[in-house]
Amino acid sequence: MIAVTAVAGLTMVTGCKQDNVQEQREDVAEARQEAAQETAEARQDLGQEVASAREDASEDVAEARQDANDKIASANQEVREEEKDLAEARANRNEDLAEGGSGMAGTAAAATTVNGRVLSTSGDTLTLVDSSSNKELKIKTNDKTAMMDNSNRAVKLDDIQEGSQVRASYVMDGKDLVARDVTLVAPVKKMDK
Repeated sequence: MIAVTAVAGLTMVTGCKQDNVQEQREDVAEARQEAAQETAEARQDLGQEVASAREDASEDVAEARQDANDKIASANQEVREEEKDLAEARANRNEDLAEGGSGMAGTAAAATTVNGRVLSTSGDTLTLVDSSSNKELKIKTNDKTAMMDNSNRAVKLDDIQEGSQVRASYVMDGKDLVARDVTLVAPVKKMDK
């Protein structure tokens, strides 16, 4: 009977240990399952954070690109406006040059250059003989006519004396020859008496 009791006790102890092992196995399996679930949730959370960060970064990049494109468009518009202003200034300058300083808008004649000897000056008119054709020309001057000597110093029509050699660039303004510029090439030296 003692032996039966001992075997029964041993069986009971063994059964308890087996029950204990089984419980531990179940606990381990449950812990693994919980860890796997927590890992899956953490990965999902991480994936959502990465996706959100990518979306934010994409939005930032899109905004930066839009800002850059806006700045480029604005700069291009400013360049176009400056080019337009430059073109208008050139057109105005060319128109002034074509007018020969006459003030007649829309005159687009090409200038003619003549070398000659001064016959006289009177008021705003310079009368000279063209050296190449030997024809007499009456050329009018005005406040836009550039007048200088061969050293590029400004002179007045009254400073040009009969017999001086000049080079004049002029345009036709109606029936008048209007000087753009007159250069005193070789002034006549005054003789002392």
